[in-house]
Amino acid sequence: MKRFSFLTILIIPFALSAQQADSLRREVTIEKDFTPIVRDASKINTLPEVEAPTVTRQSIQYSDWTVPAPLEARAVLLPAGGFGDPARENLKRGYFDFGLGNYWNMVGNAGYRILQSEKDQLGVWLQHRSTCGSVDYNQTLPGYETSRTMRQLEERVVADYRHSFEKLDLGIRGGYRYDSFNYYGLRFPGVQGIASPGQEINRFFLKSRIASSNPDAQLRYSASLAYYRYGYQRGYLQGDKGAAENVVAADFALVAPIDPSSDIALDGAFDYVGYNRLPSASGYGMLSLNPRYSWHNDRVSLSAGVKADISFNNGTIFRFAPDVRFDWTIVPDLQFYTLLTGGKQLNTWHRVSARTLYFNPSAVVDNSYTPLDARLGLRVNALRGFSIGISGGYEIGKNVLFLEPEQTVNGQFTGVSRFWGIDAYAWKAGLDLSYRYGTLWEASARVDYCRWTTTGGGQVVSYDRPQWQGGVNVRYNPLAELSLEAGYDFAAVRKYGVLGAIPDMHLVRVKASYAFTSWFSLYGLTDNLLNRKYDIAYGMPAQGISFMFGVDFKF
Repeated sequence: MKRFSFLTILIIPFALSAQQADSLRREVTIEKDFTPIVRDASKINTLPEVEAPTVTRQSIQYSDWTVPAPLEARAVLLPAGGFGDPARENLKRGYFDFGLGNYWNMVGNAGYRILQSEKDQLGVWLQHRSTCGSVDYNQTLPGYETSRTMRQLEERVVADYRHSFEKLDLGIRGGYRYDSFNYYGLRFPGVQGIASPGQEINRFFLKSRIASSNPDAQLRYSASLAYYRYGYQRGYLQGDKGAAENVVAADFALVAPIDPSSDIALDGAFDYVGYNRLPSASGYGMLSLNPRYSWHNDRVSLSAGVKADISFNNGTIFRFAPDVRFDWTIVPDLQFYTLLTGGKQLNTWHRVSARTLYFNPSAVVDNSYTPLDARLGLRVNALRGFSIGISGGYEIGKNVLFLEPEQTVNGQFTGVSRFWGIDAYAWKAGLDLSYRYGTLWEASARVDYCRWTTTGGGQVVSYDRPQWQGGVNVRYNPLAELSLEAGYDFAAVRKYGVLGAIPDMHLVRVKASYAFTSWFSLYGLTDNLLNRKYDIAYGMPAQGISFMFGVDFKF
């Protein structure tokens, strides 16, 4: 309760001070700063989108920092359906929702657009999510308990201001996130490593951006400058103080039209990463340049370029990768696409924490380099409302991240994970189906296969990179006010280093929501309906069958 009061005191002056800003705008994503990301087909973690109402001018652009996030009650790659679904864009200025379930699963979100004019937009968002329930271990160790309480608390606050001039936009965004959780995973009694019952993480970011807003300009541009801090309270070894990661990131984008069908562009970015209270780590930086040429007509779209990454104090200095994308509408209902991409990726704590929080807080993560990621696919829309797509690909990776157990020199498991960089290549394939019948029915299904092999010829699989994964989602709207949803997700062939295979995941969920008015609705959901026992990672059991009921207000 004291922590909640402390956060409230922090939030109120933050929101009031945002009203005094007069020239900047927010723009940030967790995965990569100011770079739109298309999730690989292997990730199925949201229900099918519904058609949003037409809005002439969207005052707020939601981001990963500002929309509700799912509880980590499942594996991160298959988050629990319905625990804090992202708020839909709506014509209201504010929203509030709250949900409560067993295991003390709790989620609450609130946001308000303080300013909403053509020239000025100011919004503030708050988010809470937590869980505190007992889970049973699926493994046993002599002298160790058979169950333990899984605790997790997350609080976020974000403010965003934007001012629009006649030909450009200026903006600033800032936010704070607090995480508190315990390392509840199974570990050998008495081993070295994290012995504290809990961990705390404090994150902060501040970003400014300027961008041209005239689509007919001879040169369109954008530029941003941001700072991110990610700090632990405790280190990996007992008694160690936690370290902090500091990232300064700048980027720009230039687009110059040649004619109505083509243009040339140049994207650039510079990132510097430094650490406090971590003697084993030294600062490093990277400059990235991505020149490209684009051309399109009614049936064909082509973009050809190259990405150059120049590293400072971080291994090989020069890295190159292709950036080629080609889309061809062969006939109106048949599309072909292919892309050849790659490049170096900085795996900061800020980035990898999106996959799991339970990793070694004193170990710097290897940065990855992809010389080639080639993909191609076909999509057929021959029947009304029905679509089918097939895809395949091949990827070559250097220091590809796999989550493995952190162990002592004697091979004893410490209950903490670590990201290891492994040189490997992968063959990929995917199949997806979707069907929509007006606003009454909507369904989708997907299955993906990905086989990673080390350069030495051995197969490598980890819990967060299963060989098979996919799911089915169905939405039925018998009434305008009533929405019914059901889903099934699976992940098969999962391993955890030398500890071997862990059970496959087969999870069923259902959800129902009813809107009594345009501003008030209720929802209820059940996750892991079959009460399957499985591990998020080895020795880290997930929750069994769970329920949640909640309310949603728009005002």
